[in-house]
Amino acid sequence: MVPKYMKPSFLLRNFPGRESLRSLAVKYPQLDLSAQECFLALLGVTGEIMAAVEVQMSRRRTSQGRFRILMELESAPEKVLAAGRLAQAVRVTPATITGLLDGLQRDGQILRERCPKDRRAVRVKLTRRGERFLAELLPERLRRTSRLMAKLSETDRRDLVRLLEAVSGGLEEFSRS
Repeated sequence: MVPKYMKPSFLLRNFPGRESLRSLAVKYPQLDLSAQECFLALLGVTGEIMAAVEVQMSRRRTSQGRFRILMELESAPEKVLAAGRLAQAVRVTPATITGLLDGLQRDGQILRERCPKDRRAVRVKLTRRGERFLAELLPERLRRTSRLMAKLSETDRRDLVRLLEAVSGGLEEFSRS
């Protein structure tokens, strides 16, 4: 059973509607109504996508973080990466990567070993079990992603990527202010 807070419809209902934003605009004249609507729509769709992805991942008894680690290892030379490099690649803290790697190792999907040249460093290797897990998971994941994006034309997809890159370009300033 999916918790109510994970259901996509719940996520969008938590954002203010157009009328609420209009009343805020009266109180805060600097409010850019279309910017707020656009931001809330982006936030809502992102939340819905992430909730759907987490539901899919939980059905496979994994998580998005663990999946991203397996994907990084799958594409690495010899399917091996330093733990620190993995943490950077999936944008998590050293403590978080340790927990994720603990679970993957417990499930037999990765092996950890000390680097022979620097015993402080830990190398992470994708196992055959990890490769099989990805081989089972990826086709369905790719089909679902393609179905989701099928509603957009190739031009729309390129435009969406371009627009998202523009939004991404403003995130550093957004985070600071």
